[in-house]
Amino acid sequence: MFKSTKEAMQFLDGLKPYLKSRIIGQDHVIDAISEKLRYWYLGISNPNRPTVFFFLGPTGTGKTEIIRETIHYLYGDEEEKLLRLDMSEFGETAGADVGKKLVGYTEKEPGRLYDFLEKNTEGAILYDEFEKAHKDMAKYMLQQIDAGRVTLWNNRTYDISRFLLFFTSNVGAEIFQGNTHLSMARKTEAACQRLVMMFNSPEFVARFGKFGYGIFAFNSLKPEHLRLITRKFIDDKLQYFRTLRETQQDRPGFFLPENMNVLGYSPEVVDFALLQTNTTKNGAREIRDIVERMLNQAYDLALIRDPSGKNMTGYLNIAPVMENEIPREAVVLQHEIPVNCIRIISD
Repeated sequence: MFKSTKEAMQFLDGLKPYLKSRIIGQDHVIDAISEKLRYWYLGISNPNRPTVFFFLGPTGTGKTEIIRETIHYLYGDEEEKLLRLDMSEFGETAGADVGKKLVGYTEKEPGRLYDFLEKNTEGAILYDEFEKAHKDMAKYMLQQIDAGRVTLWNNRTYDISRFLLFFTSNVGAEIFQGNTHLSMARKTEAACQRLVMMFNSPEFVARFGKFGYGIFAFNSLKPEHLRLITRKFIDDKLQYFRTLRETQQDRPGFFLPENMNVLGYSPEVVDFALLQTNTTKNGAREIRDIVERMLNQAYDLALIRDPSGKNMTGYLNIAPVMENEIPREAVVLQHEIPVNCIRIISD
């Protein structure tokens, strides 16, 4: 709780810059959702309905990440306050009674919402990749959106009017990635029409309102965005390495790993990661995996070269290493400062 209105307003003012520091290439979405979240937080939106968002766009453009970062900013712990439901679990193979998987059958099979709603009176529910859901799921969503409540297996009705409901979909990804002659509004309209046809429920899509206020379209990422995202992933991973030993202190394992204190890295490290991507169409998700593997290998190589772990401070650069007596290039920890070094600013 805030001590004053001024303190609360300052907190809300920080949401937009925080999201822009974490999500790259989607400033137009951040501007729009920050306004809507502000009204929700102040309690001046419709008090009887949850606040809803539908995120459209190609895979790897930040749809799920922006939700995680939003909940992290608002609540501090997205694990407790965010329920993510993979809608492929509620697909056509689940059968016509698919809604029961959501609201539950019995105490032994209470459904996916039960534990979360028992513990929380506010928070966020993410229906991820909604296009994979059974068409009957739309009517269950209508109840939640219209009534602001949901009745579960125990015949108890839960108030979800203070919840944020997020929906994401990759439907029409090729529309967003191509058709440069079309405006974003036209592309979004075409994607929404596909959703209407898939769920045979125009009223479901209509509940989200207009493009830019309830329905948000994410841009395809450009090469310059991918470069910035790569640097962000590298910086995040290196920050993790700086406190690795402390992070693992209370976790079961074979031994406590040494911290690796990277002071900076060469631009070639960024290039090395980007060269391993297949296409910009896979977005940030592929880059995250590449950076994770690349820097884990760098950490492993540093320990192999110095098992004592006493020389784990330095700079990352590209250098040849031997693998099965065959030289290959890899990211390695060195003591020399690289040319045009990208310095790490620690928290």
